[in-house]
Amino acid sequence: MAALRSTRRGDRAIGIRDWLTSYGATWLLPVPIGLAMMIPAILWRWPFEALGWAIPADAASACVFGAGMVVIFVPAFSWSGLIVSVPAVWLVLRLGFGGWLSFALGGVTAGVLAAVMLGGMAAPVPVSIGVLSALALRCVLLWLQPSALVPRTTP
Repeated sequence: MAALRSTRRGDRAIGIRDWLTSYGATWLLPVPIGLAMMIPAILWRWPFEALGWAIPADAASACVFGAGMVVIFVPAFSWSGLIVSVPAVWLVLRLGFGGWLSFALGGVTAGVLAAVMLGGMAAPVPVSIGVLSALALRCVLLWLQPSALVPRTTP
């Protein structure tokens, strides 16, 4: 099943440059996403503020701006989880369990551990960030070295 399986010993196909690229991209990916969320909210407000008019959907644009700000700061907190995940991801790929569902479950585990360590933070925030980060990591690894993650099928 491709949801759980990958190429056995897939870690051998991934070089140090691929590891660094995939983890670096996963770590910094939230910054452009957060900017892409914030810029339209800012551009929506400017003409109304310049003319002194009431801003339609002011609460909605403020929420989008705030969510973009939170997304921009994800790398400030996620670096520790990414570093801790290196041995786990290596082992999963070594054993041939590098499917997308395996990575998602690893992201859930990392998110739950982060919620426990942060104490008092609502679990859905770190869990969702963990799952998205894990799946982004798998996507980048798949893009860089598809032979490491696509299981071989024999007829």
